[in-house]
Amino acid sequence: MNKEKLLLWTLAAINFIHIVDFMILMPLGPQLMRLFDISPREFGLLVSCYTFSAGISSFFGAFVLDRFDRKKILVWVYVGFAIATLGCALSPSYSFLLVARVISGLFGGLTSALILAIIGDVIPDSRRGRAMGLVMAAFSVASVLGVPLGLFLASLSDWHTPFFILTGLSILALGMIINYIPNITEHLQNDIKRPNPLEVIRRVTNDSNQMRAITLSVMMMFGQFMIIPFLSPYTVSNVGFTELQLTYIYMAGGAFTIFTSPWVGKLSDKYGKQKIFIIFMLLNL
Repeated sequence: MNKEKLLLWTLAAINFIHIVDFMILMPLGPQLMRLFDISPREFGLLVSCYTFSAGISSFFGAFVLDRFDRKKILVWVYVGFAIATLGCALSPSYSFLLVARVISGLFGGLTSALILAIIGDVIPDSRRGRAMGLVMAAFSVASVLGVPLGLFLASLSDWHTPFFILTGLSILALGMIINYIPNITEHLQNDIKRPNPLEVIRRVTNDSNQMRAITLSVMMMFGQFMIIPFLSPYTVSNVGFTELQLTYIYMAGGAFTIFTSPWVGKLSDKYGKQKIFIIFMLLNL
């Protein structure tokens, strides 16, 4: 059980760094728009390019990731993620930063896919909701601690600082991966038949239930990220917050979910995932 906890904390740390890397750019919007003299449209591209590249890499990664030991492929992917994050930290211009964010997204998307795959491989279904709650609580911690702290440091120095810190944390997380995640090769057994990618796509698109689930996920993300990237420029330009005061918004937004995310995971294990999902979606509406 201790090994399982170390594995979950490692995955949570990876998820935390990945989420902070994705989110940190949004509150830096006012500073970047001023320094690079870019429009809200160009800033929107800077945010969305990460998501698009992560989505593309996750999609195509689904066809090849199962051919490797989970630990080995995660190590290589995370090395690429750390290098791309360092590229963001060293970016001298908008164009360079845009390319670095695309590369970060490519590796970040694969990281997310591997985290979910490892949980599915290692954690029994009876404890999987709790495990997912712990790992996904990293999103809340990133909102409460990671992003505000990064924004605070950027306000004291410059926007490069948070990315240098994330690079250092990525190196530490790489050490945790090597030490605490075991080799996972059960999915490489010879008796497992692997369908070709086109067959996988046909199976998904011909299954109306899967297509409804995918559509729901897309709509949820689309609804959120039409608004979230522009909260910080809006509150600075229109409401009158200072760039330093933006930390309060991100702290308030994630404070409660540090506790509620693991709690909801336990509820899903106890009462059923679909029932709990429906209840919280209704509360969300």
